[in-house]
Order: sequence, then C-alpha cells, then structure tokens
Amino acid sequence: MTRTLGARLTAAVLGGVLLLAGCSPTPEPEAAPTTTVSESAEPAEKQAVPSPSPSPEASDPLGEGARNVMLIGTDSRDDASLSGNADTMMLMHVPADRSALYLVSFTRDMWVDIPGIGEGKMNSAFARGGTQTLMDTAAELLGGGIEFDYAMQSNFNGFINLTRALEGFEVDNKHHSTVEVISTGRVVDFPEGRITLENTDGLIYVRERKRLPLGDLDRTERQRAAVIGMMDRIAEQADDPVFLAELVGLLYNNVKVTGDLDVEDFVDLVPLAGELTRDDVVSLMVPITGFGTVNGASVNLVDEAQTAALGEAIRTDTMDDYVAEYGTDYAP
Repeated sequence: MTRTLGARLTAAVLGGVLLLAGCSPTPEPEAAPTTTVSESAEPAEKQAVPSPSPSPEASDPLGEGARNVMLIGTDSRDDASLSGNADTMMLMHVPADRSALYLVSFTRDMWVDIPGIGEGKMNSAFARGGTQTLMDTAAELLGGGIEFDYAMQSNFNGFINLTRALEGFEVDNKHHSTVEVISTGRVVDFPEGRITLENTDGLIYVRERKRLPLGDLDRTERQRAAVIGMMDRIAEQADDPVFLAELVGLLYNNVKVTGDLDVEDFVDLVPLAGELTRDDVVSLMVPITGFGTVNGASVNLVDEAQTAALGEAIRTDTMDDYVAEYGTDYAP
C-alpha cells in the first residue's frame, strides 16, 4: 500500500469523527472528556488501544474493490449518545484503484422516501429507524443497488476532541461569515480564503448556515472542506509516533463503526498517512432542483435525473465520468 493510499484511507476513518451534530445556534461548547459513544445513553467502558506498529507491508484494511462508507453525525446533546436526528450525512466513495476520494453530502432537508416508514426529510430517517434505515434511504435515493461497507458515527464532542488533537486545521473558506456565540457574546469571524480553525471555532464553522448564501447547502460544503483540512493536518504529522498513538486512541474512543473494521485496522490505517494533495479529494452534494414546502415544512427538492446518474456512477465506480459531465457545483 502506498503512503498516498494510506492518507486517503486514514481520511476515511477520520471522516467519521467530523460528523458533528445539529444546525441550530448553540452556546459555545466547553472542553469535553473523550468518551466512547454508543446509541444508548450509557457510555461504554474505555478499552485498551494497541500502539500503532503495523508492518511496512500492511495490507489494505478495506480490502479490494471500491468501498462506500456512510458518515453520520447526530444532534444529540448527550455526550454518550448517538440518538436523535442525523444532521450530517455524507457518503464517502473510495474507488477500486484508490486514485481519489469522493465526499458526497446529503442535505438534511431533502424530501425522500424512507423505506418501511414513508416520506420525510432525509435527516429523520436515522431518528425513525436507526443506522440501517438511513443507509437504506440513501441507497434507495441513489437508485438502489448501492452497498455501504461501513458506517461511522460520532457527535458534538467527537469533533471538538479531534480538532484539539490536531492542534487545528486549515480550510479553504468560500464565504465570509461572522458568528456571535450566544453563551459568551464572543464574535468569531471567518474571512474568505485559507483560514485556520482551532479549538471550538472548528465546530462553530461547520455548524453555521444562516449567514451563508445557500444556507445548509453551503454548510455541507464547509463540512467537506473540514474533512479535507483534517487530512492535510494528519499528513503533516504522519511520521510522529506520539501523535499517531494519541490519534488512534482518540478515534477508538470517539467513533462508533458499523462493519468489519476493528481497532487493529485503525492502527494499520493511521501510520500510513503521508503524501496527500487536496486535488485527490472531490467534494460533491446529492443534487437538488430547488426548495419547496411539504406539509408546511421547508424542504429541498431532489434532482431525480442527476441523482440517478450519481447513483449509477457510484455503483459502477465511474465517479470521474460523473464529475466530468456534471462538475462539482451544488447550487440548484
């Protein structure tokens, strides 16, 4: 496995930690202890984490072929819970040739069919049916036939913990915005261009939507930008064994993984992070045609034709062809 491949696969693991909660204004978060999160209200006991010491010839923990990962962030205010709405939903497609990484966001307000339940907003699928129902909803939306190999879930504090462990990260900020933190009155300014996000400002950045031109659509772009910035930061520290040991422990105690990926695989993935360019990561959103109202609720209207093309590209592992035809712009 090449070091570039290792960086992309490490991004797959770290993407799960990005998945923060909610979208309404909240008080500025305080520092929180690292916890093991679960779907119940009872936190799981911390487990010993092995030190990262894979062999140079470690095989790809994701196996052969293309892989799809569902990244989920809930709006739970309980540090030990992953219940509630999934207000951050992202499909990560890793192609078979490992030549790129595709991040595809689902907006929370897309009006969709939820298998076995009925119609509703995309973010309610998790609250109404759990992880599998959300994955089934995403697969059906994309035309069916899509398998999710893993789901990675985290919440509010998982993101803060990772930001602090990385000592911040850089993003390419498309839109200037200013946010006033309710609890402290502190004003946080995010100028356009390359900026550094540290401590709780990273969480504030990726939660903001009301002051952005396209609201939640721009917010999903900020979340993808944060994933890319985190990957860059990891690549910078990939040769530091102390950093790697701490990162493995943080991931293990902050991310719930559904699928055959255990702590030893985390260990194999993380030290392989090395060369990485932002051009290797393609940032997309499931397309919409515009905005509407259903039963008095504001919703995003799915672009069914282009979404079908996106689903076909994921199924056939031809995402490069999809991007060549449709581009990466997410404005309706």
